[in-house]
This record gives sequence, C-alpha cells and structure tokens, in this order.
Amino acid sequence: MAESSTVSNQKALAGLFKNWQAANASLYQSHGKPSNGSGDGVEEINTAEDVKDTVEHAKAVVKPDQQNKKSYPIPLHQENDPTPTQQYVLWRPDSEQIGWYDSSFGVNGVTRFTSADTLLGTVVCERLQFWHPDATLVEDSELEDIDFPETRVNPRSESSSAEQDAFFNDLLEFVRTERDTERETNWDQHCETGIETLVDRGSAVGPFVPVTQGRGNDGNPKFIFQITAEDDEDIDLFEDEDVYPNNLYILDTVSDTDEFPIATEVTNVSGPSLTLQPDWETVENRPVVEKLLANEQTDFWVTPLLNPIPFERRLDAINEVKSDTGKRKLLTGSRPVRFSPNKFAVPSVEVDLNPYQKQALVWADSAEDMVCIHGPPGTGKTRTLTAYVKHAVTQGQSVLVAAHSNQAVDNLLVGDSTVNDPESDTLHAFVCDEERGEAELTIARVGHNSRNKVVQSHYMDVSPKSADVVAATTSGAAQFDKNEFDVAVVDEATQASRPATAIVVNCAQKVVLAGDHKQLPPYCADESMKTEDMHISLFEHLLDQYGDNVSVLLRRQYRMNEEIAEFPNQAFYDGNLETADKNADWQIDDLKPVALIDIEGTEKQETHGNSRYNVAEAEAVAKQVKLLMMSGLEPADIGIISAYSGQIGKIWSQLHRLDADDVDQVSVDTVDSFQGGEREAIIVSFVRSNPEGNSGFLTFPEEGPRRLNVALTRARKRLVVVGDFDTLSTVAPHRTTANSCANLYGELYELLDSQDRVLSMRS
Repeated sequence: MAESSTVSNQKALAGLFKNWQAANASLYQSHGKPSNGSGDGVEEINTAEDVKDTVEHAKAVVKPDQQNKKSYPIPLHQENDPTPTQQYVLWRPDSEQIGWYDSSFGVNGVTRFTSADTLLGTVVCERLQFWHPDATLVEDSELEDIDFPETRVNPRSESSSAEQDAFFNDLLEFVRTERDTERETNWDQHCETGIETLVDRGSAVGPFVPVTQGRGNDGNPKFIFQITAEDDEDIDLFEDEDVYPNNLYILDTVSDTDEFPIATEVTNVSGPSLTLQPDWETVENRPVVEKLLANEQTDFWVTPLLNPIPFERRLDAINEVKSDTGKRKLLTGSRPVRFSPNKFAVPSVEVDLNPYQKQALVWADSAEDMVCIHGPPGTGKTRTLTAYVKHAVTQGQSVLVAAHSNQAVDNLLVGDSTVNDPESDTLHAFVCDEERGEAELTIARVGHNSRNKVVQSHYMDVSPKSADVVAATTSGAAQFDKNEFDVAVVDEATQASRPATAIVVNCAQKVVLAGDHKQLPPYCADESMKTEDMHISLFEHLLDQYGDNVSVLLRRQYRMNEEIAEFPNQAFYDGNLETADKNADWQIDDLKPVALIDIEGTEKQETHGNSRYNVAEAEAVAKQVKLLMMSGLEPADIGIISAYSGQIGKIWSQLHRLDADDVDQVSVDTVDSFQGGEREAIIVSFVRSNPEGNSGFLTFPEEGPRRLNVALTRARKRLVVVGDFDTLSTVAPHRTTANSCANLYGELYELLDSQDRVLSMRS
C-alpha cells in the first residue's frame, strides 16, 4: 500500500475513534479462549509479528490511556468493518501478550493473557484487522448516496454570558407563568360551569363527607373525607379517580353557601379516603368554612386545580442544565454542535430502511451532542428511531426514549401491536424476538399512566436499573440523575416545550430530537404567550440557533395518495418530499383523492362561549360521509376535522340524520386532537364564512400554516376540504398581507381548481 494511502487510513481511523475512551467501554469477554473467526482468515494478520504491528498501530493512532504500567486498552472494531465498538482487549508490549476476560476461569472469571500467536485465526484478530498498517478501509456501498453531517456546526451567532443567563431566566419565568395560568384557568372554568353541572357531567369526584380532622405541618387544620358512592369500600381514589397526593384540587359543595369553592392540597390518599389541607390564605371566611368542613351532613366534591409536580420538575431541570457549561452553551447557541461520522459502514440494524431513513440513522449515530430528525407526516420517523435505539443498545449504550405524552411514548414502544400480535419493526417486536431467543433487548416503562395493554403487560414491572431501554414521558424522566443515560431519544419533540425537553437534556449525554416543526407547536396554557419567542420547541429553537446543518430530513412519505400530498409538499416542505410507489395512487372506489367544496354558508358564534359553527358546512360534511359509506368505506375509517370546537356538535347532529349504521364510529374532532392521527378519508370543515374576510386564527401568520398543514395531511386515500374560500383567501381588514396566511388558502383553491377538483356550492 502506498504511504499516502496508509496516512489516509490512519486519519480515517483516528477520526472514527476520536472520542473513544476505555472508561466508557468494557473488556472483551469470552467463555474460555476466543473462538475461531468466520473461517475466511484475515489476510494481513498471519503471524505473531503481524499481531504486534496491528496493536502497536492502534496504540499509536488512538493513544489510549494506560490502565496500568504494563497494559494498554486496544479498541475492537466490528467484525467486518472498521465501525468502533465499546469493547477492547489489553496489550502488554513487554511480554507481547493480549488479554481478555475469561468468564470460564474460576468462580467469577478472570482477566487472562496469552501470547499473540495463540490468537491467530480467532474472532479477536478479525476485530483487530483494520488496525493493521496495510489494511484497506473499504467504504460501505450503502453510503454512496448519503450526505454526511459536518463534523462541526457553528452557531449563527454566539450569546454572551449575560444573554445566556437571560435565556434561562426567561425559561424559568415561562414555566411559572404557565403554572399560574393553568391554575387560574381551571379555577375560572370551575366557577363558570358550576358544581351542579360538573357533577352531572361526571367531571367532579365525589360525593365526600367529612370524617375527622387533624393538623397539618403548618399547624393549620386539615380534613379527612371519605367518598359515599355505592360500593365506596372498593374504590381506590388513586387508581380509579386519578387523585394524587400533593396535587391541588377545588373543593366545592352543592349546598347554598357563598364560602365555597375553596382551594385545597391533597396530602394523603388511601382507598376511598383522602386528606385535604385548605389553602387558608385564600379563604375569606375561615370560621364558617371550618364549621362547614366539620359537618358530616354536607356532601363535598373535588375537581382538579393544579398538578404542580411537572412544573417543579421543569424548573429543577432548567436550573440543572443552566449549571452545566456544555449544555448551557449548546442550548443558547454558544458553542459548536459536533458530529463524528463513520464513513465506512451504515450502522447494522434489523429494520428495513429507505435511503433517507438510513441517512438519518447515520446522522443520529454520528452526533456527539444532539441532532434533529425532521419527519414530515408518514415518512417513517418512528421506524427510524426504533432502528437507532436498537443500534445504540448493540453498542452498549444506555438509552432513554421519551415523548411529551404517555400515548406518544407508548406508540414509540409498541406502535399498533396487540397483546398477541406485535407490530413488525417496533421495539416491542424486538423484545418478542428475544423471547424466542433471536434478539437481546429489555425495556422498562416508568410511570403509572400508560393505558396501553401491551405496555402494561410487558414493561410496567421491569426495573429501569436492569433495562437496556427506559421509556418515560418528558416529565417522568425527572426521576433520573444528571447524565444517567448515554443517549436520549425524544419522539414528537416539536410538541414538547423547551422546559419539558430540558428534563431529558439534563439526564442524557446526547439527545436525538425527532419531530416536525411545520406542524402544531407545543401546547401553551397562556394564550397571550403563543406569539412569544419562548413558545417554541427545543427542536425548532436549535434550528434557529444552528440552521439546517443540525437537521436531517426524511423525504419519502408512505401515508397518502400523491395528489393529497402535492399541496402540503409544495407549501410547507419546499417540494422536498417524494411519495412511495405503494401509496401513490391509493383511492376509495372511483372517488377522486382530493375534492374542494366551496360553499357560502353563515357562520354563527355560540351563545355561551367564543367558538363558532356553520350549519351549511355541517350539512355538506354529512353528505360527504354518506358518499364515502356508499363507496364501501367503514365509518371507523372516516375522520372529520373541524377548525372550531363549536362546529363539532352541529356535525354530529347532521350525521345522526343520516340513514346509516354505525355512524357513531366516525371520528369528529378539532385539528389539535387529530395531530399525529390518520384515517382512510378525512373531511375538513373550516367554518368561517363572512363578507368581511375575517378568518380568525386560521390565517394567523405563524399558527395558520401549521394548522392547515395538519388538517391536510391526515388522509390516506380521500381528502375533502369544505369552506368559504372567498372568506379564507381574503386578508382580513385589520391585517396586512405580511401578517396573514390567507394566500395559502387561495393557492390551495387555485391548484385544485386547475385539476378540476372544485365543487362550487355558492349561491
């Protein structure tokens, strides 16, 4: 081999093992002497002298720390490529011996050394072969079309120390504001609705009667109540009613008294009994309240006021990350994001991935700090994450998988698996393979709020200490120590707030964020803060700080007919998406994949509330449902998205007038509720119709496009949009073109009109 090639190989190997440390790896283990290799032999390593040249070359390139004065740790590659692993052997230059851990020697095993020539032809030589000075590093053919990340991505502009402090202080204030707003909102809703209505709806827990009283830690009275419902002895308030200690509840009574409701804290839950400590500072007439709370003839009810724990966890996590110099600078865009790509092999996983998913896997594996995987609808984001988690575990890494909600966490674990039928290529499927002796993967699901039967039966009772993969919500991850995990994978990361994601950042050395920042942002309790800079996800914030060079896009969508995907692709994804062959021409019977019904209706505002409805659109929606059912589609495969919650009841009223069976199985909900979901057919009702061109939040410049994107990307085979497109495509009188997205509705109309997909129902 030419000297220049040797030097090139040395540089390549040095790059691969740039951050390799024996402290993060383990001594190679074998039961007795290492077994023979594949049988093909290793061309460069035929003699003891070859072995010596190989390990000395490795020692010179990696410069490993000496474990003692005699032994050097030498990293092992994968068997067939130079991919680094978290295993090593020991090299003693003085005696020219190689050591490994012999688990068959003695009771507990022992580190064993033998002369280099005795290891010729074994697996150890195969896994050292690329360290030989004359070894040829052959790039994996699968990497030919992969764009590797830059090794160093600098921030667009660095923040000063004062600006970094301000960033974290703003985050802390954001959490406090969210906490206070949620409490105020729940209190106002309780008072506006009234306890009688809440009891009738089943939204209040009770009735309770006072049993006895005691003293709290502050010396003030606290009261023990017991539920008086039928079979009250069998009720467990913790399990059956989700009543938790330390949470705040509103205590109210249907009795005619002005002293209630009052705010209380649950200090204990035991079966049908709970102990409440009133917030005496907010009680106006304390003597009367104390007297009423001691009256066993009075029934009381509770409704949730605030669960303070998630907010406390976020505040703690923000302060922890703030105190960590590396993470502090990463989140504020004050240091480079680093990648160490392996240009010789795609990580080996047992999941079938397309080229874009493989590229995302390579980026995730290469990332040293963080990476964003941008997964538009139907592009296989969860499949890609599954592949990465599996790969990370095989590399000996501890992995946390997290999401903002219990449902999202469980979806990442088991997908659509049932108790007896695992969905292929899910983490659950890998565990089932292990039970058949085909794989090695253990999972622990922490938290008590999973409603998924597969998760409950397989993972709820597994100890996190013994698991390869630990799954939790972002809030639930607060129980873990700082940097407890090698890597954290956050699914639906664009729906999690920065404070919530900070919890995950705190407990992992590296973070892989996956989501779609072109869809709805994280939930915001305070409507006034929706336009504030604080109200974006960490995913989107990092893109703002570092640009697209820290993000990899999944480009091939498998969800919808290519006609359905056409407008979202152009309007929201810059035309970068392609449609897979299998779903490109999906449709229902002979119905066109997309239809637009331009209807001039009359929008009205609810008598009680601020939402709106449009009866004409509701009637049009019901007719489309009937058409779909006549074309053979099951009601459960139909989804109806309403831009306004006030329209939902009107749509149901029209559906129940249809002469059709099982119409109750149709899904009818808001855009927010449908995010992440899909149906064979989707009908969208935009509701707004007025001569002034007022479309409300539908044409907000930031929120509007995201909301429209979600609505248009839920359908697989048939999408029908129903609305007054004169109203929707008009810039409202109080807005300008720059702060309205009305043009998007106009472009949608023009595209579908040019394709003869518009049905006009205008007078």
